[in-house]
Amino acid sequence: MTGTAALENPDSDGSAAGEYRRWDGVRLADDVLLSTRPLAATRLNAAAVDTVDALESDGFRTPAAVARETNQEPESVERLFERLHDRRFLEWRPSRDPADRPPVSVVVTVRNGRDHLQACLDALAALDYPAYEVVVVDDGSTDGTSDVAGTHSLADADALRSLSVGSAADPLGIGASRNRGVDAAAHDVIAFTDADCRPRQDWLSELVPVLASHDLVGGRVRPARESAASAYERSNSSLDMGRHAARVDPGGETPYLPTANLVGRRALFEAVGFPERNVAEDVALCWDALDDGFSVVYAPSGVVEHVYRSGVRAFASRRSAYGASEALLARNRGREETASVDVPVTAVLAVVLAGLGLLLGGVASSLASAGFVGVAGVALGTGGLGLWRRYRRFPSVVSADDLARSWGRERLSTAYAFARELTRYYAAPLALIGGIGVVAGAGVLGATLLLLVVAAVALPLVVEHRVHDPSVSALAYAGYYLADHLGYQYGLYRGAVIHRTLAHLNPLTRFRLVGHGRAS
Repeated sequence: MTGTAALENPDSDGSAAGEYRRWDGVRLADDVLLSTRPLAATRLNAAAVDTVDALESDGFRTPAAVARETNQEPESVERLFERLHDRRFLEWRPSRDPADRPPVSVVVTVRNGRDHLQACLDALAALDYPAYEVVVVDDGSTDGTSDVAGTHSLADADALRSLSVGSAADPLGIGASRNRGVDAAAHDVIAFTDADCRPRQDWLSELVPVLASHDLVGGRVRPARESAASAYERSNSSLDMGRHAARVDPGGETPYLPTANLVGRRALFEAVGFPERNVAEDVALCWDALDDGFSVVYAPSGVVEHVYRSGVRAFASRRSAYGASEALLARNRGREETASVDVPVTAVLAVVLAGLGLLLGGVASSLASAGFVGVAGVALGTGGLGLWRRYRRFPSVVSADDLARSWGRERLSTAYAFARELTRYYAAPLALIGGIGVVAGAGVLGATLLLLVVAAVALPLVVEHRVHDPSVSALAYAGYYLADHLGYQYGLYRGAVIHRTLAHLNPLTRFRLVGHGRAS
């Protein structure tokens, strides 16, 4: 199966159809393209200088437009832009045709969501889009949800249809209900959102034009109201793929699109379909669509607002369900779709030697401590030499201050990524081992391990609260931070038992040892 819109787009092969601009902080200095965050520089030939000079940081342009302006081949320009995008010099977003506004069927699946559904339908009624219908799929509700749908103004205008599936005792389920919504939809473009979401007025106007070049597009999910949970979700939501557009990549920064905000073509939904289950059905849809050759992209300009669960217990329960779904996906696909965190070999050696220095006595302790000092010295020396070489390569455009700041950010970024991954996947079992060590008599080893776990858990918390500066106290933020990671981790191990797999917990898929200076 091959994606339809991707093949029909005349300007691209579908995988790269998009527009580019320079990232903020990227500038040309003669024949050097320089990025300050992260610090990187590359020399360009004369043709590449002219091409990149045609791009600015305040507006996107297509490779075809730049090629016409610079008298170059569009394919060559696109290849250059893709290479610079991969190296984080250029930002990408999907192509869109604002004039392409076909009628849309909006599918809302719901079960016992009367209170939320009213506000969702009110938001849908206010959409700024020429032609659309709403299909409410009610999966065995008993709280009067069907009455809300039947009496709404959209129903009075013949713009809403309600479909009853399942029963109170035997609900059909989320994935199957979404498939029923596809079957009932009257139009070839189908959008999905949830009853606890509030699409913004320009939601469809922003996302549907992207389907002129792609097959499936998702938008941003933001908090609908102010609360401690919303303040945390504003920077840590698993439904929010961030401020920047991207191609969906199971092993990248945008691994899937949530069905809370999803628009695609009927051909895709009928060819792939949602798996008939209640968790990770959106992840499976996106990955299966990619496997079948469809073009799947993320465009943050199309926004829905989501009402997040406000209680810590309910919040942790939801995160636990997300964690359990990792095991399901790992079992069904036979591999874990995830990105690794780069960890310098010297850092691992330093930690091991420091631990041995604490545990051992006499000459062995002295040797381990000396080894720690030696490894740390080698790390600092090679790091400093690398910085000096980078400075000598581009002395006219890179200052010593730029290098020092970049080195500090890279080290903090590496420590943050490692600590966050350890916190999310391994903190509880490591803390348990440390506690057993203390009780069993290995006090120094157990206490050291416990201290390392506490430090790993605390570092991301401190960094995130400092960077995002949420509108809640550090204590309230910490409560949701712990509920997030520990709830998710409980789900990971519960899922391992339920689905009989440990593939998603393999440290080798989380961490990758690299030479000093290559971690980022």
